[in-house]
Amino acid sequence: MTTKTRTKEKSQSIGRGFAILSFSSIAVKILSLFFVPVMRKLLGGSYGYGVYGAASEVYAFVYVITTSGMPVAVSKIVSELTSQDNPREAERSFRLARFFLIIVGLVSSILMAIFAKPIAALMNNEDSWAGILFLAPSIMICSIMAAYRGYFQGKRNMTPTAASQIIEQIVHVAVSIICVIGLKHHGIVWAVAGASIGTSVGAFVSFAIIVGYRSSRRFYIEKESRRGKNLPTRKLFKTLVYYSIPITLSSGIQYGGNLIDASLIAGRLQAGGFSEVVSTSLYGDMIATRQLINVPTALVSALCVSILPALTASYARQDFKGTEERAGYGFKLLYIVAMPLSFAMTVFAKEIYTLLGFGNNHMLLTSLSFSILLMGTVHLQNSIMQSVNRLFQSTMYLGISVLVKALLNYILIAIPTFNVYGAVISTYIAYAIPLILNHRDLVKRVSIKVNPARRAVLPLIASFCMIVCAYVSNTVLNVLFSPIGLANYLKVLVTFLPTALVGVYVYFKVLIFFGGITDEDLNSISPALVKIIRKVTKK
Repeated sequence: MTTKTRTKEKSQSIGRGFAILSFSSIAVKILSLFFVPVMRKLLGGSYGYGVYGAASEVYAFVYVITTSGMPVAVSKIVSELTSQDNPREAERSFRLARFFLIIVGLVSSILMAIFAKPIAALMNNEDSWAGILFLAPSIMICSIMAAYRGYFQGKRNMTPTAASQIIEQIVHVAVSIICVIGLKHHGIVWAVAGASIGTSVGAFVSFAIIVGYRSSRRFYIEKESRRGKNLPTRKLFKTLVYYSIPITLSSGIQYGGNLIDASLIAGRLQAGGFSEVVSTSLYGDMIATRQLINVPTALVSALCVSILPALTASYARQDFKGTEERAGYGFKLLYIVAMPLSFAMTVFAKEIYTLLGFGNNHMLLTSLSFSILLMGTVHLQNSIMQSVNRLFQSTMYLGISVLVKALLNYILIAIPTFNVYGAVISTYIAYAIPLILNHRDLVKRVSIKVNPARRAVLPLIASFCMIVCAYVSNTVLNVLFSPIGLANYLKVLVTFLPTALVGVYVYFKVLIFFGGITDEDLNSISPALVKIIRKVTKK
């Protein structure tokens, strides 16, 4: 196979999968962004949202412990066995994983429900116990669903995952709002419980959709599964466990860091002289800011999910050149997406906060925005490390990162000058550690010579041009509309939206001019995208 042909196939598999998951991720995060100000208002402001955030961090930690490793392991082994023309054992590996996750999910849900109150006390947020309790059932549901998503991702079919995620979020938002309205007169404890009910109902609906999709394809699955060589069940299960444990540890360490943040931030702020209400409110502001940061981070996660099967398949065939090309293409997509969003969130944080009703603490977003690039690079490096069987090493590096972050948070947040911004400083330092160690490992141990910095140059130039033009545009529009005397929200709306369009136009114009993105790249994601962007930017 020629390099050109291989690159084209690479682009089609990664690019289209990235596009599908990106669309669903954007849709989900947009719903989340509009959900945050509504929920903040219904829960009485930053304090109520801080209570909800504490329950959510506990849920997120248990969720990743039970569901993060096995779907990636299923995706990896299904991809490997399919590339080796053994669909029978690919199917059997899915069924083994599903059985295992049923047990793990059931046990985790029961334990989370039983220990809801002690967990809330450990989080320094006793009002969050009911929220934790009503989130417990969704752990069981999501655990089983994780096996299905891993199977389809291993088959490079991202549609079921994307569709189920969107509908899950729609149901989650709708049911949460209804339940909070119905329960908030009982106090903040039960209002937060109402929001948690929405999460569990959304998970159940999503599970029904993805199971229904697989059932509709049962005939084709059974027909395909007749081919292949039998492998011992013990060997399949050991392989699944081998792949899943380091990924589970990696995700657990990462979200454990967030859990440590949740328990540390409010406590260390109080140690620095802030009251309990102010401390919880500042933590609520940090949670809201992270929701915004999670929008581009979700795109990065979509990229990592879509690139992992392709990397795994090429490495399993010992196609090391192809593995390197796919990894380089992944970094290229990462920076094309993450770089302009980091610039935009830094410069226009105040306008974004105003439009979304996130309050006045927009400097948190300004200071945290460029962590998107660090987090994105580390997440993609971890996917590459997983695909080339350096799972335990990437987990160890992330563990070092979390320990450093916890130590810095403990020291910096209690200093009144830094307060909650101590968590921002620790985030940058903590993510720089695995970034450096992962890169060294890939270059020296695996000989995957991909230089992320080189892929970032053209998106950086285009983003700089974009932000200069957007800033000038926004300044001019503000001068023009100032005499009219519009209300602040309306003024931001009519000035910022045209500014955003100018920024998008300039970014793609400059990127295409310097060859940072080609027709082949766009066509790999969507052929229609080539026509649209070319038509808009040719003028």
